[in-house]
Amino acid sequence: MRRVPLFFAALLFLAALPPEETRRLASGEVLVSLAPAAGGAPQEATGRGVIDAPPERVFRALADYAHWQEFMPFLVKSDLRTGKDGAAESLHVLKLPASFGERRYRVRFTQRVETGPGGTTWRIGWGSVPGSGNLASHRGSWTLTAFGPGRTLAVCRLFTDPGGGVPQWMMDRANRKNLPWIFDGLRQHVRRSRYDGQ
Repeated sequence: MRRVPLFFAALLFLAALPPEETRRLASGEVLVSLAPAAGGAPQEATGRGVIDAPPERVFRALADYAHWQEFMPFLVKSDLRTGKDGAAESLHVLKLPASFGERRYRVRFTQRVETGPGGTTWRIGWGSVPGSGNLASHRGSWTLTAFGPGRTLAVCRLFTDPGGGVPQWMMDRANRKNLPWIFDGLRQHVRRSRYDGQ
């Protein structure tokens, strides 16, 4: 099947979005939603926003796992190590506000680039390694697609259960605030010269 040029694929994608949503995204707003959770667990949060950089550059910045503490709120340490099976892993240290203390845990990453008739999609996913620290559960993903020339539509999904008696409503409220902060941090982070084209 003939490949659709990236610019036209982006136009097709944008045409599928409601016009008001496209306008809000294009203006720089970060749209946040929460998915219902069962059994009193924190909800999975989804943030969508536009980054003023091409998807390839945003992907390079996100795949630089050792520097996530430079743009992720409350993350004070991240590194890069290799797991036993060769997968990328990182030790994360979160300093949570108020009296909830510090959380240490390891995450494992996956990444891939998919090219199809509708264009190219860049994906990064991660999840906490069970038993690796004092966090109950954590997972997330980034999905990147073109949003017109030189811009990226980024979708971040995030689930965090810190454990230790932190109530669900507090994590839900925190995620509503954290996702726009994450996007603001990433918008600055992608400008670093280390992510110039290679």
